[in-house]
Amino acid sequence: MKASLVGMLVALIAPLAMSSGLLADPCLVVYPDAPCIYQYDPSEYFTVGPGDPLYDARYDRGGMVLLETGSGEIDLSIYQAPHITGFAATYDGNEGYIFGGTAFSLIIDGFSNGPTTYPDVLVIFDKVVPSGCVPTLSVDGMPVTGGIYHAGDLIVSTPSGSHYSDTKTIWVDWRGCYGVRIWAFADADHDHKRDGGECFTAFSHDLTIPTRETTWGGVKELYR
Repeated sequence: MKASLVGMLVALIAPLAMSSGLLADPCLVVYPDAPCIYQYDPSEYFTVGPGDPLYDARYDRGGMVLLETGSGEIDLSIYQAPHITGFAATYDGNEGYIFGGTAFSLIIDGFSNGPTTYPDVLVIFDKVVPSGCVPTLSVDGMPVTGGIYHAGDLIVSTPSGSHYSDTKTIWVDWRGCYGVRIWAFADADHDHKRDGGECFTAFSHDLTIPTRETTWGGVKELYR
């Protein structure tokens, strides 16, 4: 699912989901407060550089601008992360913010077209590499078990350009594996399950640990 669709629809979805419990649980944007690379699906996005008619220097990250396939528009939700250093295409389904480090500030962003409230935000830690590895994980100094952290409600009411954005920041510390995927959604029906399509993701990797897996080997190459 294109990340921008969340921003386009969340102002409508979130309040309806809270009142009816029938619609999909809305996603939130998550990204590190640290340098990262955004990996994109070439079927949904493409990049341009200086000299291209679609190039806009305001959105240049590492010499390239990321645009939506078809419309050629900027997906502002992706650009919420303040420390993007560049973009890289991926063909393995791992689209999202890629970064190194196992102790970091994670920003949960309620980027939206209008004011809204995200109820019972859950931060999910999954797709651990290697498969079957169980990392030691804590958030704000408290142990997390089961790969789920309850971040509470997030009220979004602050204008941010043509959109709205309010955030929560948590301190994440994990150890013992190669990498972990992180994402978040508002559990509107309180069933601890994500009802709907894919969410924004962030991929944290311990660059000090050698990896034999193709996907994370590619991640390490991005930092060389």
